[in-house]
Amino acid sequence: MGLKKYVSDAYQRFMDGVSAQRQERRLQELVFRDINKFIKKNCPKMTSVAGYRKKLVHSINVSLTHISGLIDQIPGPVDLESEQWEKQPVLQSMFVKPEEIDFVLKSSKYLNRYFKTTGAAEAVALLTATLHEKTVFGIETNDGMIRRDVPKKAIYFEGHEIFGPARTIEDSRFRLKHLALISLCRQVVQNTAGLESWKKELEEQQNLLEFKLHPRTHTDQSEEKDEKAPETAQLLSDIKSKIKSINKQINVTEAHLDRITRVFENPQSHLMLTTETMKLDRLGIRLNPDSKQPANEFSIAEFQFGKTPKIAGIWVRIKRASLPQQKRKHPIL
Repeated sequence: MGLKKYVSDAYQRFMDGVSAQRQERRLQELVFRDINKFIKKNCPKMTSVAGYRKKLVHSINVSLTHISGLIDQIPGPVDLESEQWEKQPVLQSMFVKPEEIDFVLKSSKYLNRYFKTTGAAEAVALLTATLHEKTVFGIETNDGMIRRDVPKKAIYFEGHEIFGPARTIEDSRFRLKHLALISLCRQVVQNTAGLESWKKELEEQQNLLEFKLHPRTHTDQSEEKDEKAPETAQLLSDIKSKIKSINKQINVTEAHLDRITRVFENPQSHLMLTTETMKLDRLGIRLNPDSKQPANEFSIAEFQFGKTPKIAGIWVRIKRASLPQQKRKHPIL
């Protein structure tokens, strides 16, 4: 009997590994398909660069390995419903009152679309919120001594959103990994848009300096302009060099591909994620881990895309029955 169970467990582990490998290959193919489609739309000439597919696939796989490791660290799931607010420390800390949970569930377009199209009884998804920290001053008692105006960190959350609803946590992770990689690609395009804007500003400065060096009309200040001409000419030369450099980055398809692959090969520079254990009192003040005060203690993920505000996230389980019922509009007779 023991041998039979051992063989059965070994076979199940083997099949789970095969399933995971298939899902990983499917994700790689899906991400490449969507990024390739995105590139064809925004920079069609890039697909003709020698080694395009090989370079892009390699960099995507590097990024996927890193992002998969991060997403697998996110805690949860917890049941997201207003009735759980008093029972779940993380919900008490993320929401001021239980009615806020109902509002988030009701207003989530991704969640409502999921339940409408699948008919599923429940979903697993990622609950996120922008995490804010601010310094407040309060009272602290230490060895019977009362200290006033002690700086403390207050934590609060806003802008709650629900992403990647699916039947299982594995499927939701799959969707989130796909979304993260697509977002990295879009970030490169946004950087290119920033170069275009910078180029426009430099061209305006160039026109102004050229006018100063070669005015259309002579004035009494021409002698003063001549004295500053060498300095102006040097500045104009620097601006032209910068514009030339930007043009190389914008116009050369190889440069476009290099920027995208550099981002994918260094995802840690663009997406950071850590799992934190928080201990907050009822006012949201962060307490020391050894504090004996009554507090909500929970684990939560904190991640950041580039220089965007820090985001908190946790996996949640949502039952269709827990969604607030929409009020039907009765026709006016």
